[in-house]
Amino acid sequence: MREKQSETDDSVKLEPLFGIRPGVYLTVLYSAVLLLIFFFLFVFPGIRNPSAVLIVKTEPAGAAVRLNNVYMGVSGESIPVKSGKHTVEVVMNGFEAQTAVHEIPGRVFFSLFFPRRYHAEFTLKTRNPAAVFAQAAAEFAQWSFGGEPTLSWQIPLTLSEGAYRIGPSKNAEIIEILTASSRFAVTRAALRDLSRAKFILDNNGLSPCAPSLIGSVSDILVFLSENHGSAEWLSSLLPPESASIIKKSDWYKNETSSQSVIIPVHSGNTARRIEAAGLTFLEIPAGTMTGVKEKGINGFLISETPVSRSLFEIFLNENPEWKGEYTDYYRDEISVINTEMHNGDIITGISWYAAREFCKWLSKRLPSSMTGMEARLPWEIEWEYAAMFGIKSMENPVWEWCADPFAPLPFIEASAEAVQVTGSPERSLRGRPSVSVETTRASLPPEFSSPFVTLRPVISQRD
Repeated sequence: MREKQSETDDSVKLEPLFGIRPGVYLTVLYSAVLLLIFFFLFVFPGIRNPSAVLIVKTEPAGAAVRLNNVYMGVSGESIPVKSGKHTVEVVMNGFEAQTAVHEIPGRVFFSLFFPRRYHAEFTLKTRNPAAVFAQAAAEFAQWSFGGEPTLSWQIPLTLSEGAYRIGPSKNAEIIEILTASSRFAVTRAALRDLSRAKFILDNNGLSPCAPSLIGSVSDILVFLSENHGSAEWLSSLLPPESASIIKKSDWYKNETSSQSVIIPVHSGNTARRIEAAGLTFLEIPAGTMTGVKEKGINGFLISETPVSRSLFEIFLNENPEWKGEYTDYYRDEISVINTEMHNGDIITGISWYAAREFCKWLSKRLPSSMTGMEARLPWEIEWEYAAMFGIKSMENPVWEWCADPFAPLPFIEASAEAVQVTGSPERSLRGRPSVSVETTRASLPPEFSSPFVTLRPVISQRD
């Protein structure tokens, strides 16, 4: 009896409304609610904000998009834009900017989940493809100093991206830049990027086909055979299985067994001393360094010793901005280490920029008999050539700045122009810690300083 009473109390029975049965007016009510939801989801946003989605496509991809002179993103991204006339501009470094006015319609229906999409396409052109590729090569050189990528840290394929951007623009200058870039391929990722760039260039900016692939492989084999040191370079980068094949090859055995000895032709000459601008310079005659390839060297003068502290202090007094603004180049703790190492005779702790400015200052103090000549930092090959003449002061534990942008693989031959265009985030350091003819290479970013780094200027004909 109690169970029957409970069931009766819990049941609800709707009464007719204005003579309409519950089943009818509930259906109408639910339909109205659904229509209202549909309206606010799909129609009202378009009425309230009648905008569309602009999608800009550029060839090459990745250009910056400006809408009415306001940066909005890069090509390929969805950019919300109100209806009406808009000026769309696409910009990419090294390419000519392009501008077009577009009448973009608004959106009304299905505007929340299905917005109106408006597409605009641009083809970018460049008057100097080599300059565009050089920018990519410079970025490639910078990334090479970051080490091998990991699962949590990746690097972009900048060099091959640059090859894709310039499209069918391959010429001798671009090939030279590619060769100069190979001097930075010290990781597997960089080697992959370098190879990919070669294949893309040989196929005019597209994915390689069979004929271009064969040509690319042929060029690579010639490149490896012409640059002594390639066998050891590849064996250090390739996976163990591939590296073992190279190490068993006659090519690898011949390269590693033949040691290149570099001897200056005029090593028996006695260097003449010349006093200039507060330093004693040794006259290094022109000659040839023989090794894997002969390299001609013009005559020059090189300071018998690194720059003294007293002479550098004169430079600082005449150029106080280098003493006040760049205190890292001349700190007390550096002076202490310098005193311990060299009895206070050699200036250390200076950046490459400070060393270069000192050489410019020194050029103005040269005697009138040296008109048309300049003081500067030595090139690496000049430093090494001068070291063969037995200059005792080059046998010390400090490093000396050189003018060259540092490349980890100097055995790869590249033109001087391509080397300068590619650049490097670091500058070369050379040292000769013993009386051995063997010299040591190192590098630092040009803005860095170290208590173990000094400079030794050279004087040559102004270039």
